[in-house]
Amino acid sequence: MDMEKTPLITVVVPVYKVPYDLLRRSLDSLCAQTCDDFEAILIDDGSPDDCGRICDEYAAGHPFMRVIHQKNGGLSVVRNNGVDNARGQWVCFLDGDDWIEPDTIATAKRYAEECGDGDILIWDEYYDIGDTVKKNCFFGEEVEGTLCFEGDDREKLIDRILPSKVSKPQPLAIVDLGTANARLYRKAFLQGKKVYNQPGLKRTQDNVFNLWAFHKADKVYYRCVRLYHYVYNEEAATQKYTPDIADTMYFLYECMDDFVRQTRDTEEYHQRLYLRFQRVLSRCFELNYCNPRNPKPRKQRLAEAKRDMERPLYKNAIEKCDVEGQAFRIRLIAFLLRHRMYRSMFALVRVNAMTRNLRLKNRKN
Repeated sequence: MDMEKTPLITVVVPVYKVPYDLLRRSLDSLCAQTCDDFEAILIDDGSPDDCGRICDEYAAGHPFMRVIHQKNGGLSVVRNNGVDNARGQWVCFLDGDDWIEPDTIATAKRYAEECGDGDILIWDEYYDIGDTVKKNCFFGEEVEGTLCFEGDDREKLIDRILPSKVSKPQPLAIVDLGTANARLYRKAFLQGKKVYNQPGLKRTQDNVFNLWAFHKADKVYYRCVRLYHYVYNEEAATQKYTPDIADTMYFLYECMDDFVRQTRDTEEYHQRLYLRFQRVLSRCFELNYCNPRNPKPRKQRLAEAKRDMERPLYKNAIEKCDVEGQAFRIRLIAFLLRHRMYRSMFALVRVNAMTRNLRLKNRKN
């Protein structure tokens, strides 16, 4: 691409302690694009290894790439920095351990030309588990043509992040619509409507970002064409001991609660939050209190669980969530938490973790 020309698309690539082989595959996928109407901003988020050097190496040989080295600030800060420095009309996020198909930019360019009145243009993903590649559908099933969400229809997008407890069960996607990947965001929309990633939010920041983006967008499009490869990290997702998970998810709850209070302050939407966090609290037990890598004595872990479950927002979710009609597992979690039966929660969470790991192994087959 002629670097004097303003690119149509800016691809923002956050980089922090990415395995080198995955980082090179990600950057190679950018170099392999069949359309050159884009730039790539590689943002080294203070990675303490050789990731920054690898980014510099690629940028030196590819004029469409540039590198920003910054003090570690987390994924949200990286993405905000990328948007602020983007030269393109549209911004696309590519995580440093994921990769894209060679025709991604070409397809995205046609998409932008055909649906140029949209603020967000979404496509779909592949889900890579080891050597197995699964087809994802953000809406749970194949969709023909182009879907347009405007006006009241945008609630269907919010529903995919905060589903209604009284709605019919929705087909499940492997990767949910709340991700910030596999789409274009109009830069002028993000900056004009002040849609930013929440600094300090360590997990599920995409969901908060997209709740506000879907709420503020005038028009959102979706096409079930798969261009993005989400690389599943089993270690990070299912086994990693995370001692600060309760604090991290509490901040997430505060951010989502703030969204609901500002935009949809009704009992229905508060119930949606309560229900979501029944599942989240179960993950707090799995990743911290009863994680096999937690070195603390069992008595101390139980005391910490009891303390954290008494925090105001968590306590609200536990005491006020209406789980009537929900799956047995959700009703059981609610019962155990409501009655402070934390020893039983330990046993239940271990069983749930084993069951999920078996499901993941089956997905590979």
